[in-house]
Amino acid sequence: MSAKTPSITGKIERYFSLWRKVIALLKYSSKRLGIFVFIAALLEIMLALGALLAVKLAVDDITQSASASDGVDMGRVLAAISIVLGLFLAGRIMHSVANYFRAAQGFVVSDYVNRAIQERAVAADLSFYDSALYYDSLERARQAGAQRPAQVIANALNVFRGGMMLAGIAVVLFIVEWRLLPISLIAVGLMLVVQVRFTRQRFLLQRRLVQKERHASYADWLMTSQPFAKEIRLWDIGAYLRAQYMKIRKVVRKDYLAIERRKSIAESLVSVVGTLVVFASAAFILYRFSTGQAELSDLIMVVLLLVRAETAGRDFVMSLSRLYDDQLFLNQLFVFLDLKPVMATGEVPKPLPADVKQGVALEHVTFSYPTSEKPALEDVSLRIRPGQFTALVGGNGSGKTTLIKLLCRLYDPQEGSVTYDGLDVQDFDPVAYRKQFSVIFQDFVQFAYTGRDNIRLADLGRDGNDARLLDVARLTGAHEVLEDLPQGYDTVLSRMFDGGVELSGGQWQKIALSRAMFPESKFIILDEPTSAIDPNAEAELFDGFRDKLEGRGALVISHRLSTIRQADYTYVLDNGKIVEEGTHAQLIGQNGRYAEMFERQGRGYRS
Repeated sequence: MSAKTPSITGKIERYFSLWRKVIALLKYSSKRLGIFVFIAALLEIMLALGALLAVKLAVDDITQSASASDGVDMGRVLAAISIVLGLFLAGRIMHSVANYFRAAQGFVVSDYVNRAIQERAVAADLSFYDSALYYDSLERARQAGAQRPAQVIANALNVFRGGMMLAGIAVVLFIVEWRLLPISLIAVGLMLVVQVRFTRQRFLLQRRLVQKERHASYADWLMTSQPFAKEIRLWDIGAYLRAQYMKIRKVVRKDYLAIERRKSIAESLVSVVGTLVVFASAAFILYRFSTGQAELSDLIMVVLLLVRAETAGRDFVMSLSRLYDDQLFLNQLFVFLDLKPVMATGEVPKPLPADVKQGVALEHVTFSYPTSEKPALEDVSLRIRPGQFTALVGGNGSGKTTLIKLLCRLYDPQEGSVTYDGLDVQDFDPVAYRKQFSVIFQDFVQFAYTGRDNIRLADLGRDGNDARLLDVARLTGAHEVLEDLPQGYDTVLSRMFDGGVELSGGQWQKIALSRAMFPESKFIILDEPTSAIDPNAEAELFDGFRDKLEGRGALVISHRLSTIRQADYTYVLDNGKIVEEGTHAQLIGQNGRYAEMFERQGRGYRS
């Protein structure tokens, strides 16, 4: 079924909705800037129209002087010309001043909008990142770059300025020769229709191609980003990725150029009409002048007004067209800014227990990702007690990382519950609850910041020069890594910036371990914390591990069972289910999956 054509009422509502959104953006700018912009625009228009009127008066004065018996008064003529030039100069200066205030206002609003987008992106539930629709809405909100909000404000102000200029020209033209006003308005109207029509077509095409453009951007990112540089060269896939990129860009370019071609033809036809209007108007006034029905100043004034009207009309129509495009952008922006986290929390979050006795637990939890029919976890129960070294083992894809995300309340389960000292975690403030955990994920972040900042980002409430930072760095072996760098702890850990260095995978893992140990949290979760560390460094880390926990509960995920055997209690996860649990001795005695894994690894060392 085709979409219904919007009614007149609907179109009017959409029009006012546009201006409500523009005003919503403007209110985040300085009120003083807004007043300056308004006054500057008003003065600019008054000076421009004043200059045109001064031309008419100067021509009248010169004509009258020329017909007088005593000849032309050159002093008076020069004075009139000076006034005209002075008004034109003042108008140009005021135009520059107005542009400055408009730019300043645009930048203020742009910074606000970008901050709002960043806040919503950070506050969004992790589940949003599992949705292509989320990425599309974010892409549309950010489309055209960081300066788009500034463009919205500039276009709105240009529409206001252009509209006032056209209104002033219309008033003067009506006074001089009212019969020319209707055909001038028709020419401006034709320009407006063309611009709005093709702006709409571009927007619809943009929405249709957003997935393709994201694929192209991804290919470009692969070719130009450091994390993929090694594989691209080893596998020699640069040409393949370029071909993928160009294939998509060719389709995108073809569709956009088809619209631009039709727009160019339509604009050319409108320009012809506009030129004919100016020519016909000039001819009409020339005829009236030749028959004595108009003054020479009227002819000059009408020509100047029509030329000015054509320029002002084109600027007004272009700005209004861009503002219509901005309406489409603003709709996408405000849709994204209206995103709310869906994780349930009580109206008045409960305070977290000061002393944790029972620990944190999953109780018969089942969880599926939005795009998957198969549960990632099914009827899983697990507990981490304070001061206890708990281990979790399982094959790739068994659901270990998903389990961590549920423990930290990055997701909520569809069935069962996550409890903290016996209380449902949905009763707590999510941010406060997550601060009870220090986590190192297998794919931990390597920030292009200094070594000191890479550690302290886990707890920004602490000073970067805190003695604890050095203590945890020594505990994990990161101290030796950072001390040997050119600026020590203050060396940037990326060649992305001048003076930065690159670390090996094992060195980075020590930094990440320090980051996890730095906060004085109640629980620490380590996902494959030593996968890139040599056996000696691993032995040093886990030697006296319980003492290093400082009373915290720990969940360690590792494929190295030599580490896991030190745990107080171990869970075995397979295909989303807990299939075994117990101490090392109990699990070996069960002669099940854990015993099989342990025997296989031990056989490798013995052979």
